[in-house]
Amino acid sequence: MKFIKLKLFSPIMAKGEAPYENPWDGGDDFRILIEREKKKCRNEIYVNSCNALTPVSLPQCFERRIYSAVPAIEEKNGRLMLCLNCECYRTLSESELDELCGWWENKVVEANERLSKIRIKTKKLGRIIIYLWFMNGWSVEPIFPAMQRS
Repeated sequence: MKFIKLKLFSPIMAKGEAPYENPWDGGDDFRILIEREKKKCRNEIYVNSCNALTPVSLPQCFERRIYSAVPAIEEKNGRLMLCLNCECYRTLSESELDELCGWWENKVVEANERLSKIRIKTKKLGRIIIYLWFMNGWSVEPIFPAMQRS
């Protein structure tokens, strides 16, 4: 059986310990990491994001439509992104795709609640905080790789 591949992309934001201390705010100083820095701790982002999302069990309504759904961290247009790699039995309708994106968005928001409270130790950048969801125009972007032109 040949499956139709579907990817749901969503942005990742990471904050790292700032190399300075701000004496005025009395709190911990974290700064938003640029893409090059995020890629240095890609493994830590992957492991912790997937742990926060586990288990990824599709709702029963998708049993006959989607064979598998596996989270991953991938690069898209030079940016590190959270990706849900799906193998579908058939092409999903627009309403089915909306339903899948809504379910995945809820999973990501739940995982973000846990992740955004944890300081993760990395080998190269000290401690970081991972955000899978943020207010700056967050969205799930569905892509059918077979339908993209090279």
